[in-house]
Amino acid sequence: MLILWVIVVLAALPLLQPSSHAQSKLGQVVSSGQAEGHRATVLPHGPIRSSLRKTPPDQPPKREEDHEEMRMDPPVDPAVRPEDIRPMNPPSQVRVVSTKAQPNAPKAPGDIALFQTTGLANAPVVGGVARTSSTTNEGSLGSNGRVVFWTQNWYAAVSGDRGQTFSYLNPYDNFPADGTKDAVNGGFCCDQLAYYERTRGLMFWLLQYQPDNNTNTQRLAIARTQADVLNNSWYYYDFTPATYGFVTPPAGASGFWLDFPDVAVSDNFLYLTTNVFPRVLPNPTNQCAGTCPARTCPGACTSCTSNCGSVGAVIARIPLDQLAAAQALNFIYYSDATTQGYRCTQGAHGTMYWGSHNTNTQIRIYRWDENSNNVAWDIVSHSAFFVGTMVAPSPDGTDFAGSGDTRILGAWVANGVIGFMWNAPQGVFFAYPHVEVVRFNESNRTLLTQGQVYSDSYAFLYPSVHPNDRGHLGGTMAYGGGSLYPSELAWIADDINNGTITPILDSIAVATGNAGPASNRWGDYLTTRLNTPYSNTWVGSGYVLSGGTGNANVVPRFIWFGRERDTPPSTNTIYVDKSNTSGYEDGSATHPYNTVTEGHFAAMPNDTLIIRAANYNETVRFTTPVTVRNEGGIVKIGAP
Repeated sequence: MLILWVIVVLAALPLLQPSSHAQSKLGQVVSSGQAEGHRATVLPHGPIRSSLRKTPPDQPPKREEDHEEMRMDPPVDPAVRPEDIRPMNPPSQVRVVSTKAQPNAPKAPGDIALFQTTGLANAPVVGGVARTSSTTNEGSLGSNGRVVFWTQNWYAAVSGDRGQTFSYLNPYDNFPADGTKDAVNGGFCCDQLAYYERTRGLMFWLLQYQPDNNTNTQRLAIARTQADVLNNSWYYYDFTPATYGFVTPPAGASGFWLDFPDVAVSDNFLYLTTNVFPRVLPNPTNQCAGTCPARTCPGACTSCTSNCGSVGAVIARIPLDQLAAAQALNFIYYSDATTQGYRCTQGAHGTMYWGSHNTNTQIRIYRWDENSNNVAWDIVSHSAFFVGTMVAPSPDGTDFAGSGDTRILGAWVANGVIGFMWNAPQGVFFAYPHVEVVRFNESNRTLLTQGQVYSDSYAFLYPSVHPNDRGHLGGTMAYGGGSLYPSELAWIADDINNGTITPILDSIAVATGNAGPASNRWGDYLTTRLNTPYSNTWVGSGYVLSGGTGNANVVPRFIWFGRERDTPPSTNTIYVDKSNTSGYEDGSATHPYNTVTEGHFAAMPNDTLIIRAANYNETVRFTTPVTVRNEGGIVKIGAP
């Protein structure tokens, strides 16, 4: 196997001590609090079924994502000097395994492997203008056996063969697809997220719509089976600022709007998070139409038609059982005045944790027990990180770090550890933007470790992360700048490398770009999820630019990765057991489908279908060539 070693080492590092501020409190809980959530109700709509497309839609958004948001950085601790902000570990030694390795080379169980990497369609070019792809790509996905659902700016896609090929959906016109753009506020654009919740078999699709003069909508669409996803059949719920109690806007604003959503789950709940902004309109004199809380519009107000800074963040806790039953949602939400936004931990079970920067030396760690209506939090100190404009120019003069900020992007909880990751800019001892990594004790929220993924030669940005069923971590990340164009890697921290992220980043190169974005914007996030039912492996999103700097040069990548020891079989074995009434069905031996029809639908050609002994009162048409075996006794299949 060809291995490329990219290693940067400083000869001397008198830098590896914590910054000098607040030494007595460093790593400790500074203060704590709690508050009760508020109740709300949202009604279901649908289901609505629409046709798929062979190519992405060619409808452009009404406004560019590039101008959607202003920076979201925390207040800077005035006691911290720039020279106090120092690395907590040596420069990152990035072990990058080439994707061009000889296919027949021997592989060790601990090697990182790409099981599937697929380039999705490029943007259609209509009249010389690229339409529905963006250099602000923001890919997201969910995986349920052979079915993969994918979202990005500005289309959605679905695969029925484990990510080998994709068909496309038009999010501008899908509820229903009637030739007219969905009349929701200002129309669709641009954030989308996908998530597969395996215990109830739910595929979530979260879409964000543009604000009109007063408000906007975030739509949560749900498909309850693999067939529903492949047939583009969804029911949905709409959430607006008023849903969360934002009714009376501040002086100078005409309303509120929601932006930067995220999705996570615990054992029994779905969590939606979002920022809330005042809706501020430009006026002919090019001045802000009133004074906005905490911040003012950046530059001329004509470039700030959407907001003058966040007025708060919201988290909604929604029962999964209500979603699975397509019932009215009776849920609880919590909101406070953070301007940084929330990021929930992936891997949560009985308690959901999430984080938000308090300052550049403190983080607020929230927790919400499933059996409580109260949200609790601890403010914990850590070593300082830089706040400011990020700079990482590529050889063509573009800068993929140009719109990066320090909001938390990656969050996890596993094996007694709560972790967060975010972008941080260059400064003094950091030549390029980098990724901060902090780990806390789950039991008391005290700081365990802090480090940085950084290099003196290029930048690391936009981390994503998810624990697998062992509690090990996998994720994706962008890197570039200096002599490198923006590129994508997948990384793993597990028992093979003692859970190390810094200074060794065990990774595999997914895609290498040969251009940077003319917009100087790379988007706000990448995504990593579990790959059900092979849930010790991961699926993730990434993208590069090829052959140019514009939207038409975007090459999105579906990535399925893991360790060689967890390589899935070339053909799948799918189990069926009528006695499984738990609602948790993924076709594995532990969580079998409870009907032969479901098991057969989940199969691909040449898969094996193992049916456990029972009377299956159903009519089954075997249209996919599979091997059928029984297990445990006599299997009877027939019409009820």
